[in-house]
Amino acid sequence: MRELDSEKQLTLLWPPEQTGVESAALTGLTNPSAYSGFYGFHKYWGKKPVEPLRFLISALTNPNDLIVDPFLGSGAVAREAVQLGRRFIGGDVNPMAVRLTRFFLESCPANQYATTVAELALKLRPQIDSSYNVSPFGVASHLLWRGDELLSVWHRKRGTHTRQERVPTPTDVDLSLSFAPYVTTSLRPLRLFQNGRINSFSEISWRTLFSGRALRNIELLRDAICRLESPVRQALELTLTAAIGQMSKMVFAISSRGKTKGDVSERIEVGSWVIGYWRPETHFEINVWNCFEAKARRVQKALINECPSLHTPSSVASVLAETSLVSVDQIDALALVEDLPLSSTTLLITDPPHGDRIPYLELSEVWNAILDERPRYEEEIVISNAKGRGKTPEKYRASLDEFFGLAIDRLQNGAFLVLLFNSRRDDDWLAIRGITDNSQMNLLGCFPMKYSATSVVQDNREGGMKNDFILVYAKGDPEEQRASKLKSIPGWRSGWPE
Repeated sequence: MRELDSEKQLTLLWPPEQTGVESAALTGLTNPSAYSGFYGFHKYWGKKPVEPLRFLISALTNPNDLIVDPFLGSGAVAREAVQLGRRFIGGDVNPMAVRLTRFFLESCPANQYATTVAELALKLRPQIDSSYNVSPFGVASHLLWRGDELLSVWHRKRGTHTRQERVPTPTDVDLSLSFAPYVTTSLRPLRLFQNGRINSFSEISWRTLFSGRALRNIELLRDAICRLESPVRQALELTLTAAIGQMSKMVFAISSRGKTKGDVSERIEVGSWVIGYWRPETHFEINVWNCFEAKARRVQKALINECPSLHTPSSVASVLAETSLVSVDQIDALALVEDLPLSSTTLLITDPPHGDRIPYLELSEVWNAILDERPRYEEEIVISNAKGRGKTPEKYRASLDEFFGLAIDRLQNGAFLVLLFNSRRDDDWLAIRGITDNSQMNLLGCFPMKYSATSVVQDNREGGMKNDFILVYAKGDPEEQRASKLKSIPGWRSGWPE
């Protein structure tokens, strides 16, 4: 599959008379905003920009119409649909995706969240800080390791970016070693597979990914959060999962920054957990409370600034009966669409796994384990390089083909099916082309969807893609006024991507 040149993708202008929600979302298609607020605090894989989702929902449906997304992912479709007053049914096989989506739809009050974080700080921060405290220097914020050798200790005053670096003392090393034997007591064992693409192995344990000191402090936090009442408990559980990567041994130490511009600095900077389970030889160990507190500040800011309306997820039956607005469940895509009544859906808009680009459940395992969730790996529609899972390209295409066959029957006449997709393998597109082969469906066209923000993974992976395509189908003949709105999309083309 050939990717469109970025300069040629978005050359059309939209009509100046466009107004309202559709216009606001449309103008963001050429330059989508970076992830922020609710969409920015968590590093859930495969996020998509909200501007095209918002535009399509607004342009192709009316208030109270039924929108379905069987691959929830980061939950953006659900939140945009409900905010626009549409009924919504969605699901995902990944418990993490369901938890995140429900938080987007029914978060907790900002003042309750802030009060609880402050209470946790009073109770837990002294215990956590004591594990990084060496007299007379005080509490360490970062420790730089090369293998088992401690290279440097940093101290950073909270709320500032100014750091003091010092040479480690024997006391620093002894303090670290005192936590080395720590064994978790409340975290379920990790379930991972042999998958070289993400550096995963079935033998990986908590001790593989985290220092004993980090594990002890993570359990202190998790156990305290588990004793809280909803909805603040759910918010803080997600805060902990969002911070967990920076608490691990997978935080890279970045040196020689600026070498591509010829302005090389040897100053070592703190990187981040990116993707997969790589444990760099030179890595940072970061104060667990600092990681949690930094993420909590982002969540609190989102709660204050975005003030979401509360929409408690209800049952599918009540949404179909129009007695509630939204249903979100942990369910595989095939089962979800099969349970929908025939000809019930106005818009099915979804972002299924794109071949083997992201094995969502494998990458989410640490998050799901923190939440004590146990994913049903066998139900995931994906191509996985973990041979033990048996997730082959053939099974992937067959499952998607079955899914789209069921989904089309659930669409009303004149309804739309919108698919977010891209792949460099022609074979992966075969299941998608099967929609076009269905005599009930008409491919109206497509447009390139530029990602919201630059990605370390995308920018540094050879051949990394910079956009997906949004393909728009209609069942039968759509309402002309709605279909005509698509032509104003920058980069819109009739027919198949080239």
